[in-house]
Amino acid sequence: MDAGDFRLVIAEALANPAHKFESPLPDRPGFNSVGKAIQIRVNQFKVTDYPTRDIYQYDVAISVGQESKGKVMAVWRSKAVQNKLRSVHDGPWLWDGNKIAWASANVQELRILVDLDKEKDPNRAPRQTPDTCYCVIRQTNSVRLAVIDAYLKKKMPFDNSVLEGINFLDHLIRAMPSEQYHTQKRSFFSKGTTQVHLDNAIVAQKGVYSSIRLCSPTPSNGPPSTGLAVNVDVANGTFWTVQDVHQAARNYCKSKNRSLDWQVFTNLVKPVNSANGLTMSEEFKELRKMCKLKFTVKHRTKDTTLQKKAYTIKRFVFNAKYGAVGGNAKTVTFPWKQKNAAGSVTSNIDISVYDFFQRQYGINLQYWQLPLIETERDGYFPMEVCTLVANQKYMYKLSPDQTAAMIKFAVTRPKQRIESIAHGVGMLKWHQDPYLKYFGMKVEPNMTLTNARLLQNPEIAYQGSKANPGTAGRWDLRGKKFLFPNPQPLVSWGVMIVGHDTVDEPTVRNFLNVFMQTYTGHGGKIQNRNPAIFTQPRGSDIGEAVAQGRQVIGNAAGSMPQIMLFVLPGRDSFMYERLKKSMECRFAMVSQMMNIAHVRKAQPQYCSNVCMKLNAKLGGTTCKIISGPNPAAPAFSRPTMIIGADVSHASPGSLQASMAALTMSFDSIACRYAAAVETNGHRVEMISQSNINNFFGFLLPEWVKQVGNGRLPQHIYYFRDGVSEGQYAHVLDQEVRMMKEFIENKYPGSVQNIRFTITVCSKRHHIRFFPRDNDRMAGDNNGNSLPGTLVERDVTHPFEYDFYLSSHSAIQGTARPTHYHVLKDEAKIPPNEFQAMIYKHCYQYQRSTTPVSLFPAVYYAHLASNRARAHEGRPASEGPRGGQKFEEQEQDNAVRRAQGQSTIGGSSRSGDRGSEARPLLPMGELEGADRDRVTRLRTGMWYI
Repeated sequence: MDAGDFRLVIAEALANPAHKFESPLPDRPGFNSVGKAIQIRVNQFKVTDYPTRDIYQYDVAISVGQESKGKVMAVWRSKAVQNKLRSVHDGPWLWDGNKIAWASANVQELRILVDLDKEKDPNRAPRQTPDTCYCVIRQTNSVRLAVIDAYLKKKMPFDNSVLEGINFLDHLIRAMPSEQYHTQKRSFFSKGTTQVHLDNAIVAQKGVYSSIRLCSPTPSNGPPSTGLAVNVDVANGTFWTVQDVHQAARNYCKSKNRSLDWQVFTNLVKPVNSANGLTMSEEFKELRKMCKLKFTVKHRTKDTTLQKKAYTIKRFVFNAKYGAVGGNAKTVTFPWKQKNAAGSVTSNIDISVYDFFQRQYGINLQYWQLPLIETERDGYFPMEVCTLVANQKYMYKLSPDQTAAMIKFAVTRPKQRIESIAHGVGMLKWHQDPYLKYFGMKVEPNMTLTNARLLQNPEIAYQGSKANPGTAGRWDLRGKKFLFPNPQPLVSWGVMIVGHDTVDEPTVRNFLNVFMQTYTGHGGKIQNRNPAIFTQPRGSDIGEAVAQGRQVIGNAAGSMPQIMLFVLPGRDSFMYERLKKSMECRFAMVSQMMNIAHVRKAQPQYCSNVCMKLNAKLGGTTCKIISGPNPAAPAFSRPTMIIGADVSHASPGSLQASMAALTMSFDSIACRYAAAVETNGHRVEMISQSNINNFFGFLLPEWVKQVGNGRLPQHIYYFRDGVSEGQYAHVLDQEVRMMKEFIENKYPGSVQNIRFTITVCSKRHHIRFFPRDNDRMAGDNNGNSLPGTLVERDVTHPFEYDFYLSSHSAIQGTARPTHYHVLKDEAKIPPNEFQAMIYKHCYQYQRSTTPVSLFPAVYYAHLASNRARAHEGRPASEGPRGGQKFEEQEQDNAVRRAQGQSTIGGSSRSGDRGSEARPLLPMGELEGADRDRVTRLRTGMWYI
C-alpha cells in the first residue's frame, strides 16, 4: 500500500464512526472487584484539549560535512533562518534539536544561506575562508492529529500516523521549556535550582521530567479526559561544579585520605616510571574524565565575545618527550608570530605557554606545573585561566561516597516528591506557554485522582508456623523455621579467606559459630560443626587458590564439598566474578560470598540473611504463601509452570555481549526457580532461537521429570522484563512462537493442550502513587501507598489489558509500582485471580522477609542475567570487560597504540564488537563434574 492509499484508509476511518478496528493485543477483560475500593493520586495531568488540525513536518539539513550538533543549532537559531521562517509563516516553528521541524505552514522548501561570521559579528571583516553554509528546510510529511482521537475511539489501529501525532504533541509540550532550561532528553533543569554538593567536584540537582502519554479516555474522577495526559515527575541529575578547571581537577582527583595541597596534587599528576618508560599516573588518568567538558577563559578581558566563547577540552597534554615533569606550561612550546604596534610580523619564534601568557597578557601563571589543556582548534590553555561552563552532565559512575550522598539527595518521601513535582509543574508553565496557546493544547494543573483497589495480602507459611504481615509489607524471621530446610545435611563445607591478611581464623570461627546457631535455629541441617578454614596463600593466583581451598575443605570432610563460603576483603566485582566462575563453571558448585565487615560483626540478622540464600542454594525453600483457607491446598488448579525472562545489556562502550536469562519454576508451588543463561548477541533484546531451544532443551525435560511427574504443564505463565511497547509484537511473534515450536517438536501434539498467558513487566516508567493526605485507608506512616495498591484506570492504556501494582513497602523514598501489560491470555484468567496471583507470589521471594516490587520469576531472571557475566569464557588476564575499569583500560590502550606499544588485555573494541558473541562457559564441565552434580546445579538456585 503506497502513501496515498494509506491516507485514504485513514480518511475513511475518520469519516465512518461505525467502523471498528480490532487491536492485536487483548482488550481489558474487566476490572478488579475484590480488592478494597480506595482513591489515590497519580503524577499524571490530564490533557483537556489538544489540536486536531493537520501539522506539516520538515526535514532540516545543512551543507554536507558541517552537520555537527553545535553547528546545526547555530544555523537554526541564526537570524537568517529565523527571519526567513517568520517571513513565510507568522506562527511558531517547532524544532527537535536535530533534523526535524514542525509548523502549521504548508511550505514546500526553503533554501537559506547563513553566514555564521556575520551572525557572530556583523562588523567583522570577511575571512579568507568564510564560515557559511546553506540550510535547507524541506517538507516531508503532514501529521494528521485527528488520527489520535480515531485510535482512542477504536476507529483505526495504532500505526505510524498515530505515533507521529503523539510525537508532535510530545515535542509541543517541551518546546518552551527547552528554550528556558538546560535540557536532557525529557528532563529540564533550571539554573536557579538549589544544588547539593556530592563532593568538591560534583553536584546533584533536581529538575522536572515530562512526557505525553495515552491514557483511559473515560475518567473515574475529575474533569473529562481526552485520552491524553502529561506524566510529570522529579528528575535528578549530576553535574560538574562550576569552578576553575585546576580546582575541579584537584578536587576530582583527591581521594578520601588525600589532602587538597597543591604541591601534592602537582606531584600526583606527573608521569611515573614503569617498565615501558614514563606513563600516566593514576591521578592523571582520572583527569581524562574531564575531556569533552566545555570551559570559558578569564584572561581575554578586552574582548567580551572571546571571553564568553566556550571551548572544549580535547585532552590534557601527555607525551613522554616532556620528561618526568610532564607537559606543563614551561615544557610545551608553540610557534608565535611577534607583531609590532602597527600589526606587522617582526619575528617567528617558539615560545612556551608560560612565557606567552606573561608577554601577551601580563599573567604570571601560579600553577604552571600542572598539565595543560589541549583543544581541537584553539591550542593550549593553562587550567588556572579556564572556568567550567554550568550544567555539564557528569557521565560516570559515582564513587561509593558520591553514591551515598546522591541517594540521600534523590530518595525523598512522597510528601517531598509531591512538592518537587508541583515545583516542576510551575517550571513548565502550561498556562503561559505560547506554543500550547497557539496550537490549542490545554493541561489540567492538578494531579489525577483515580479509583484504585487495595488487594488482600497473603499469609506466609513456614515450618510449623505462619506470618501475617497485614499492610506493613514486612515480617520477622526470628523464631521461624524454613518451610523446607536443605535436603542433605551440611557435611562437607568450609570457608576460604580471600587475601592472606584479610582476617584471622578466630574471627571467622566466631562468625561460623553464630552462623551455625542461626541456621539450625531456622531448621537448617548441619552435621559437620567444625568446617575447615582455608586462607589464600600469599602471592597465589586466585584461581589456583580456589582449587587448593576446595581440595583442603574436601579432604578435611572426606568428600566433595557441598558449598564453599568466601570471605572477601572488599567490594571488588571483578574478584567476585572470578570466584563465581571458578565455582560454577569449573567445579559445578554453589558458593556464598561474604564481606569482611559483616563477618567481623557476626550479627544474627546478617546471618539470617545469609541463611536464606544458602538454604535456597542447597535445595531448601524459605517459605510459601498460603493461597486459600486450607494451607495444604494446591497453589494452582492445574499443573502450572511459570517462566521469567530478561535480557541485560552491558554499559555503553563495553565489549560484553547482552546476556539472556530464563527462569523456570521447579516445584508445584512456584517457590524455587531454575535459571539458564547465555550470550544473546550485542545489544539484542529479543531472545534468540538457539537460546530458546537450549534453555527449553535442558529445563523442560527436567521439569517434566522432577515437577510434572512425567507430564507437561497445562498452563504456562510467561513474564517478560525489559521490552518497550514497540517490541510487544516481537515477544509474541518470536519468543513465544519459538517456545511453542520447540514444545511441539519435542512432544508432538502437546502444545495445543497448553494455555499460555504472556505478560510484560516494567519498572522503567515515571508513574508514582500518592495517597491523599492522612488517608490511612490507602497510605502508610511515610505517605507511601500500601502494598497491594492496584491501579487499572486513568493512567492505564485506553483499552488494552494493563495495570500498575505496588506490591512492596518502600524502605525509603517513594515506592515505584510495576507496570504489567498482558499480551495474550489463552487461559482467560479473570483479573481478580490473575492480579491476586501476581501480588501474592511477591511474598515468597526466597531471600527476604518482605514482598518484592517485581514478580519473582522476573526478579530471578534479572539476577541471573547479571550473574551470567561471570561465566564469560575469557581469561582473567584480559582484565575487566565492562564498567569504569574497562573504560580506563581502553584509554590506556589508545595511548599505547599511539606510541606504538602493545596493548593491555584482549582485542580492540572494534574488532570484538563486530564478531559473534562468544558463548558462555558451560557450568561444571571444565573439570568434568559428574552429570548428576551438574543437573542439581543447573536446576537449583545457584544465582541467588
